[in-house]
Amino acid sequence: MKESTDTRYVYTISRIRVIEQKMLSPAMLERMIEAGTPEEALKVLHDAGYGYAGEGYSVGDYERLLSEEQEKVYRLLMETVPDTREFDFLIIKNDYHNLKVCLKAEFSDQAVEDAYLLSPSLVPGKQLMDLLRERNFSGLPAPMAESAAESIEAFTKMQDPQVIDLILDKAHYGHMLMLSDGLGSEFVSKLVNALVDLTNLKMLLRAKLIKKPRGFLESLLIEGGSFDKEFYHKLFELGYDQIASACVDTEYYRLLTESINALKLSGSLAGFEKLCDNYLVDVLKTVKYAIFGIEPLVAYYLAKELEIKNVRIIMVGKINGLAQYAIRERLRETYV
Repeated sequence: MKESTDTRYVYTISRIRVIEQKMLSPAMLERMIEAGTPEEALKVLHDAGYGYAGEGYSVGDYERLLSEEQEKVYRLLMETVPDTREFDFLIIKNDYHNLKVCLKAEFSDQAVEDAYLLSPSLVPGKQLMDLLRERNFSGLPAPMAESAAESIEAFTKMQDPQVIDLILDKAHYGHMLMLSDGLGSEFVSKLVNALVDLTNLKMLLRAKLIKKPRGFLESLLIEGGSFDKEFYHKLFELGYDQIASACVDTEYYRLLTESINALKLSGSLAGFEKLCDNYLVDVLKTVKYAIFGIEPLVAYYLAKELEIKNVRIIMVGKINGLAQYAIRERLRETYV
């Protein structure tokens, strides 16, 4: 992969290099797992500088702590990079998540709790609620506005909340592809294409697992990525053991082989999702030591998301008294 020569991000990269030293190592995650109580596990995060200084976080606040830790990373980027819009492709998934939450709450006559709205986002959660309530989509980016209107129309006709997920998931990935294409980064293009590929492969395996017809898979598949829809339709007709073999010439052969073995043993896609995250960590590490360009900043932001996912797995496990081995087997690979 050709290395970037874009020097606009040198200052931010130097800041990130310092902050990366505080990322949670495997040894620190192990300390959390071996902690006697959730409170002791949380102390590891306090010592690592998680959250905002001066805030008092209890075990019951761990989700707020994790949200604020990710927000710290985003704020650093927004305060130091020359063009904040170049990072929009990273955060729009939160906007589409919030769209789902707001629309489903409205259609079920429920209030939207702040805890269910994610940040950072292009449109703040409360502003999004107001815009949807007023059916004023002019304050949303065009792809969001179009998909919100389509979701409302589809739900009105079908009265099925699943249709909201289908429409907004496709819109999210289409929007992300559009934004990332404008960056001219080979790494970002590879990353986003991988996200689309892995999502489509997951939909393929899910459709087969729950024995849905081919038409169901068609409704789930996202445009873009490395393969056309016909590729997935052909895989759909194969048995599990044949799927990986049919992908032997792709980057996903090993991932699919291990995932399908796990799927046959457990009847669950949990193993596939973990292996997908591990695959993405490997992609991120390819630009970890780049000295120019947007690439190491994108890698750090997403690596932090994956670190926070690991922390969440541990905290949920500790709070619910899960055995240490059961927590360990759920953890993703680390960036550091």
